[in-house]
Amino acid sequence: MIVRVKTASAYGNAWAASSSRGPATLGLSPPQGFHFVALWGRMWVVVIRNARFVPHHRPASAAALLAATALVLAGCTVPTAEGVDGRTGENFQVREPSGPTLVLDSSDPAELALTASQAFFHASPVAVLAPADDADARATAAATGAAVTAPVLLTDGGVSDTNVVAELERLGADTVVVVGDEEAVAEVGDATGEAEVVRFDPGALSAAAEAAASAGRGDGDDKKRNPAKVEMPTADRLDQADVDGLRAEIPDVADPELLQEILVVVDPKLGHEAAIGTALAAGAVPVEIPGGNIATSPETVDTIRTLNPLGVVGIGSGFGSADDLGWQVTVATSGKTLPNGTLRLFPGRYVSTSYAVPAGVADPAADAARAVDAAELNGDTLGGAPLVTVVASVRSSSPGEDGDYIEEQPLELITPAVDAIRDAGQLVLLDIAPGNQPLAAQLDDLEPLLTKPGVGLSVHPEFRMAGNGAETGAVPVAELQAVVDRLAEIATAQGLPQVMLEVHQSTSASVVDRADLRIPPQVAVVFTAAAPSEGQATADGVWADVAGDIPAHTFLGWSAPSEVPADPTSIMPTEPLLGLVSAG
Repeated sequence: MIVRVKTASAYGNAWAASSSRGPATLGLSPPQGFHFVALWGRMWVVVIRNARFVPHHRPASAAALLAATALVLAGCTVPTAEGVDGRTGENFQVREPSGPTLVLDSSDPAELALTASQAFFHASPVAVLAPADDADARATAAATGAAVTAPVLLTDGGVSDTNVVAELERLGADTVVVVGDEEAVAEVGDATGEAEVVRFDPGALSAAAEAAASAGRGDGDDKKRNPAKVEMPTADRLDQADVDGLRAEIPDVADPELLQEILVVVDPKLGHEAAIGTALAAGAVPVEIPGGNIATSPETVDTIRTLNPLGVVGIGSGFGSADDLGWQVTVATSGKTLPNGTLRLFPGRYVSTSYAVPAGVADPAADAARAVDAAELNGDTLGGAPLVTVVASVRSSSPGEDGDYIEEQPLELITPAVDAIRDAGQLVLLDIAPGNQPLAAQLDDLEPLLTKPGVGLSVHPEFRMAGNGAETGAVPVAELQAVVDRLAEIATAQGLPQVMLEVHQSTSASVVDRADLRIPPQVAVVFTAAAPSEGQATADGVWADVAGDIPAHTFLGWSAPSEVPADPTSIMPTEPLLGLVSAG
């Protein structure tokens, strides 16, 4: 696609020309205000850091740039509405999100499109309109909006014609491009208000667009595999001649200033097209993330860390809440990840091996090597990533100086062991014994270790002594919630990946009202069904009790026997799926 613009510099011209010929033709060093990042796929990625809002001019091959960037940045997200205005003309202003993350989510395509228009644009002389119930028209409208730098709105969905007109008036859109034939224009009817209507019927999408439309409609086996999947609605899905003809009929926004260093994270689904088209029109850089889960992709995490965007916007429910997305972006940019390079612990399976640093050992780090080797062996045997549970406190028969019946292990003893295990690429759980104080009472002393990526906690509520709001052998859910919330606070403050909290239970009743536990995205809670004694597997009755009605967004653990058969899956529970196997 050719876009008529004034190019900002010779570098801009070379950048535009290079997008279709590959990076080898660039032949230039970045100008002042840019610094080189990396070669991604077939194009060079440059990050700008001289200003928070830098003019982003439409180059001659803007569509190619967007399409190439979508392939290049395989994983990212975007910020909150209401922010700094970018003004290039009297009637054109994009809106830069003021916060670090924003999620646009609605199951209704028209509502999602309206939300995107409000989030990305303060004003635009042109808007694109299409019926919400026509997948082909939505795809064409989205690509059109990206091509002519205009927001995309939909009619006949969850947004009334009155609300569409109100949005056009807010934007100051005196011209509306209606996608479709004369019948489509007639059907739009009152939704165009007083604006001048320009009909745009490109006749046929490009080959890429037609393939996308077919994928969107779903067909045979493809539909069964991913019935809602659609292609990215980039501007190059339209034929150049059609776009040139349209541009001759609508107001031209000369040299528009678009968003800069704002990423839009998408997992394109049916109904998302218009919202994505609006984001592209505003200048957001698209990053396609299959499944919508940033935290489980090392490549995505690495991309966000490298690009360090000013803001990330997610389109679709798959990205969770703004807080969830914000935590993931913060951790990704901090460079702190789990051993496998991701931010989330699950999906996956872990095999834990217990380790207590021997009293009086001269070199705790060297001694911990035994635990690392044992964990590796157990992981291979039982089919999971190795994890070492380091004893941080034990129960005491006497109250001790602080009266809590707990004997804490000195930090100077266990810290070298924890570091050695982490250096070996394994996760660590700090095992704490309960006394007569709340479970969270020991976290202050352990915080120096809990601020390290890959270090979590293991608790035993059924061994709780009476006192401070708890009965013997059980804790109220509020006491466990306090542990969860404190771990989430530490993870957020320190920019840590997800933290594991293992909760040992012989009976689900050891956490009163367990189903009420609330799980933030920073913490993965695993309820492990305990064994009757050391070296024995979890009893079937205990498993059924502990595994039943676990809180939403939590996982299950199971205790393995000391003698494991050649095929350990023959004795492991299969429903629900195991997240953790305790190998003693």
